[in-house]
Amino acid sequence: MKEKAEKYSWVHPKCVAYDSRICFGIAYFGSEEDATEYAAEVKAKGITYNGGWYHGRPCGRDKTWDHVDKETGAELFAVTD
Repeated sequence: MKEKAEKYSWVHPKCVAYDSRICFGIAYFGSEEDATEYAAEVKAKGITYNGGWYHGRPCGRDKTWDHVDKETGAELFAVTD
């Protein structure tokens, strides 16, 4: 996971993967604690996205995007940003 964390350090030093949709990004972390830490930063910055019917929906910790990495088998914890 260390190599992945270095690859995505532009998002956050502990980010291990990143994905995006049209109106928001999804940062993935290797632990709930790291995801919660980044979610607090996102909330403090007031980051939101225009999600169709949910105009101005706040970003942050979103467990609906959590998944298991197919390559490593590691559970990833998602934060929208």
